[in-house]
Amino acid sequence: MWVHPRRCPECVHSQSVFDVLSGFVTIWVVIGVGVLVARLGVLDESAEKVLNRLAFAVGMPSLMFVTLSRANASRIFSTNVLVGLIAVGVSILAYLLASYLRPRASTGHRVIGAFCACYVNANNMGIPISAYVMKDTSWVAPLLLMQQGLMQPIGLSILDLLETRRAGRASSWLRNMTTPLRNPMTLGVLLGLVFNLAHLPVPRLVGDSLDLLGGLAVPCMLIAYGISLRNGLHFHLDEGAETLYLCVLKLFVQPLAALAFAWLLGLDQATALAAVVLAALPTAQNVFVFSSRYGIAQRLCRDVILITTLCSIVTIAGFVALVHLIW
Repeated sequence: MWVHPRRCPECVHSQSVFDVLSGFVTIWVVIGVGVLVARLGVLDESAEKVLNRLAFAVGMPSLMFVTLSRANASRIFSTNVLVGLIAVGVSILAYLLASYLRPRASTGHRVIGAFCACYVNANNMGIPISAYVMKDTSWVAPLLLMQQGLMQPIGLSILDLLETRRAGRASSWLRNMTTPLRNPMTLGVLLGLVFNLAHLPVPRLVGDSLDLLGGLAVPCMLIAYGISLRNGLHFHLDEGAETLYLCVLKLFVQPLAALAFAWLLGLDQATALAAVVLAALPTAQNVFVFSSRYGIAQRLCRDVILITTLCSIVTIAGFVALVHLIW
């Protein structure tokens, strides 16, 4: 059941553009530490992989469990989830309609392009931004459930079906549809929800341990991302028109759609701010993993991810100002 949090005194907080910029400064300082230790030779590519695996398998699941087990359930199932779904749908539809202007674009290319247009970086950027900008990581939970529980299985099932048809093998829909249940992040989210909704107490020893482990998530992710930038930035704009269009969809169309529907549905300022900021997050690095796995549109993904990651610093701050102007 959807809960419409028109007025939520306990979660409404004052947020300014300065707070957002301060949050981004904090994030990029830690990323800068990652770049520095990589350039100095303190950490290398193997450390990047270890930090990412540690954050993905230990830090983030622990963080999401403790966050969701203690969160206000009305926020988790509030109208901002519906707003997020609508914004994703608008962005995907806008891309698919434009993609048919390129009749030679394959179905697989369109799936990857749709991911580029709407699949946000909820892990590497969403959690830090929620923690340091919106002061609460629980806003990310519905987005993670939507992406990992709905969008990812559907998209990968289509790509798997296309690949198996080319190879003449039988497709495995069951494996793709159960992918979220093998994802430690999703398990952390689901277990946190179970404990929250069932009002199950978390033993203090367990809770304290998970708090400590959850503290690994944000710094590990940001330092690992900094290490990945050790060789500088390289743009590949051979597919310039499509790249630019996807960046516009991700940076402007999706958050504008979230803003419009948040206003139409009468969300309070804090909930609207969360919906718009999360919709404005850059394209996730997961999309490049998908494109590499299936050998489809890899350069396109790399360019869109890099450009939206850099530009989102400005656009997110602008959307925060716009939310405050309207609300």
